[in-house]
Amino acid sequence: MKVRNIYRIIIGTLMLISGIVSILLTAGEAIIGTILFCAGLAFLITGITRHRKDGDSPESDERSKKIGAYGLSYAWLTGLLFMFGLFWVDYLGVLKLNVQNALMASILVLALSAVIYQTYLFRKGDVD
Repeated sequence: MKVRNIYRIIIGTLMLISGIVSILLTAGEAIIGTILFCAGLAFLITGITRHRKDGDSPESDERSKKIGAYGLSYAWLTGLLFMFGLFWVDYLGVLKLNVQNALMASILVLALSAVIYQTYLFRKGDVD
């Protein structure tokens, strides 16, 4: 088992136990217990699924690093064009967004486009 996955499982278990103890001791009144519980569950699930999926094979190679870099580059350009579009939509008065909504939309577009581009390129097999 890879050391990274072991750390994920250990940290997830500790956070999960801490969250449960916090929830029980505060009778569910403090939000920190819920946060610890959810984060611990995420760490634990990630560690277990990554170990089952990858096993002891290498985590990355030149091809996967290249695909990741290209996917993030495409996502950056997509986010830039999206923010450019948001500027013009606001400037022309078509849609009035406050700062929080504009930032939220930009973050979502950047994150989702990165995942979509990288998934597409990994399924395609390589970058041309």
